[in-house]
Amino acid sequence: MHAVLITAYKDYPSLSRLVKRLDRDFFKVYIHIDKRSSIGRSERDELSRRGATIVHNRVVRWGSISHLRAIVDLMKLAIAGSDVDYIHIISGQDYPLANSETFKSRCDGRIFMNFEAVADSSDYIQDRYRLRNYFYFLQLGSRVVNQVARVLDPPSRWLQKRLGVRRTSFGPFETLHKGMVWMSFPTTAATALLKDPVAMDFLHAIRTAYVAEEIFFQTYFLNSPLRESVVNEDLRYTDWQKRNGSIPAFLDESDLDAVLRSNALFARKFNSHVSGGLLDRIDAARFGPKES
Repeated sequence: MHAVLITAYKDYPSLSRLVKRLDRDFFKVYIHIDKRSSIGRSERDELSRRGATIVHNRVVRWGSISHLRAIVDLMKLAIAGSDVDYIHIISGQDYPLANSETFKSRCDGRIFMNFEAVADSSDYIQDRYRLRNYFYFLQLGSRVVNQVARVLDPPSRWLQKRLGVRRTSFGPFETLHKGMVWMSFPTTAATALLKDPVAMDFLHAIRTAYVAEEIFFQTYFLNSPLRESVVNEDLRYTDWQKRNGSIPAFLDESDLDAVLRSNALFARKFNSHVSGGLLDRIDAARFGPKES
C-alpha cells in the first residue's frame, strides 16, 4: 500500500473530493488539519468515516517549521504500519492523475522530488537561509501575536544585513538544497530519516529559517547515502503562473490537455469554485464513469 500525507486548512469540498478519489484498497490517507482551520468537527468526522486518519493538533504557518513538523507527525503515523511501502506528500488542494496500478509501476524505490542548490539561487532566496527568523515562535500565536512578528521581522532582517550577520551552516550541513515539499519516496527512506539523529538535529537547527520546509528533505536526502536514489522530478503538475487569483495557478478546464499530457501522478492546485469541471474531466479520462 501507499500512504498519502495531506496538510490542509481550507476548502473542505476540495479536500473531501480528494479523499473520496483515493482508492481505500491501495492508499492509506493521513491528514493534518490546521488547528485554526474552518474545517469543523463534523467534516473531520466525515473524512474519518471515509478511512482517513485525522490529526488536528498544530497551528500551522505554511512554509515555516510548523508545517514541516506537521508533515513529520504524519510520516511517523504512516511508517508505524508495516504494510506501507511508499509515501506521497500533498496538500488538500491536490488531486491524483493515475490509478493504483500506475502508482505501483511508477514508484520504483526512488525518491522523487525537485531540488536545486541554495548557492545557485537568487540572493532573495539565499537570504531565507542566511538570515535568522528570530520571531518564528510568534507566528504560531494568535493573529495579534503573529502581527507583532510581522512588525518586528523587517527591522531584524535589516539589522542582520547591516551588521553583516550571516548564517553559514545549519547543524550538520553546510551544503543546502531546496525544493518544494510535495514529493514521493519509499517508506525505507522515511524510516531512515526519522531514525537518524543527524536529521532530527537538522530539523531543530532550521526552526529559525525562513521557509524551513523547502530545505529539510532535499538537504538531508542529498547529503545521505540515499542520494543515489534521488530523481530531480516531483511527479506533480503545477502551473507557476498567476491565474485564477493564485500562484501557483488554480487549475481550470483550460488546463486539461496539459495535465493529461504530463508525466505527473498528482496535479496542483485545485479550488472548488473554479476547478470542478476540470476534475470531472480528469475523472472521466483517468478513472472511468463518475462514482455515485
